[in-house]
Amino acid sequence: MLTKIQIAVLNIDVFTCKNLFKRAYNVVPLRRKQKIDELKNEKDKARSLAAELVLNYCLTEYECKENALKDYIITNLSKSDIEKSINSKMAFSYQIYCQNGGKPMLTGINPICFNLSHAGDYAVCAVADTSVGIDIEGKHKINEKVMKKCFSEKEKIWVNEVLEEKQERFFRLWTAKEAVSKATGKGLSQIIEGIYFQMRDKLVLENQCLKGMYNVYEINCLKNEGYCITVALNML
Repeated sequence: MLTKIQIAVLNIDVFTCKNLFKRAYNVVPLRRKQKIDELKNEKDKARSLAAELVLNYCLTEYECKENALKDYIITNLSKSDIEKSINSKMAFSYQIYCQNGGKPMLTGINPICFNLSHAGDYAVCAVADTSVGIDIEGKHKINEKVMKKCFSEKEKIWVNEVLEEKQERFFRLWTAKEAVSKATGKGLSQIIEGIYFQMRDKLVLENQCLKGMYNVYEINCLKNEGYCITVALNML
């Protein structure tokens, strides 16, 4: 069987090598070039390019995996991984369209689904054979207005319970809420206020309509750098 979830993480510091940025930019699809060209900030350009590269890597690797028993496989991409990915015969051999709710989907590669996110110095991607959502956050201040509007009373108490863990707890919950909302394809604004969790050793969906439908995975590979990554997978 195929890997349930293929996850790739890329630090945009690889683009301190300007030649690699240029070579990667030259081979990505036109729609991505146009997005990059519209951006003024160099880091934003790098994050946008990195998003396409992690997607390309995940799709290439996902198609090649067999008999994988883990729930997910994570690859923290190196420069050599990028070189290999952009030179592959399968590189960028996919097309994307957006559903009515804005969720991006692949055409001609069914039933493979994907989702992208980027923040700070990283871009991340998740690919699976069912609806998937991924979110990365960190390295910025907590949005108290968001917590007031979108967190349950139990969640607020948990976040504020230990001062030195407040930022990590906030982002653990927020990335989980974002990942689930992205996996549904309905968009953040439509359901985010109804996504609640039980706070145990790991987060467990509490919403009666959602908890039997989605598994949530907290990915800790960048925890030491202050980032939270969460993936949500439709299990039906």
